[in-house]
Amino acid sequence: MEIDVTQRLATIAEATLEIVATGGLDGVSIRSVAKRIGGSTTLVTNYLPTREALLRNAIEHAFQSWGGEIDQVVAGEEAADRLGAVARWSVTTTGDDQVLRRLFMEILGRSGPDSEALGVLREDSRRSLDLLGEAARDAGAGDAAFTADVLHLVLRGFYVSSLEDPERWEDGRMPGLVDRLVSLLTAGRRAP
Repeated sequence: MEIDVTQRLATIAEATLEIVATGGLDGVSIRSVAKRIGGSTTLVTNYLPTREALLRNAIEHAFQSWGGEIDQVVAGEEAADRLGAVARWSVTTTGDDQVLRRLFMEILGRSGPDSEALGVLREDSRRSLDLLGEAARDAGAGDAAFTADVLHLVLRGFYVSSLEDPERWEDGRMPGLVDRLVSLLTAGRRAP
């Protein structure tokens, strides 16, 4: 029987996130993930030999899913409207988003500079900033780099704030806030 490696890695990622949801980062181990998926530790170590690799896999799995979502969000949007669409999508909370934000914060707070998981977070941060910069240029922002920087910092700050005080920063409040911010940042649009 041939094993679907992509599916196996997805199953391991989902189990890792379930453990983070119930026990935090400290609950994640090769043994706990193997137990969660109902197999031996070799079922995990054949694909991901270390705890660090488990965390990296869970984050990469989430980012792949988010990449598909953001592609759908911007598909069909006019160039000038992509920045707002990306910003609104970034402040929604669905599925495992709260768990992932907790995981990100724990990794940021605990990891050394050479951490695999921290490296994946850095790569995503850079991709997000690039996406915002491209959308800001498409929106005609007078200073696309500044617009992208401000939005990037606000959106990343939302991740922390949504964990600190989720009732205050719930999804219903955020789209209007980011729409207003995008309008302010692109008010000095250059002529098309």
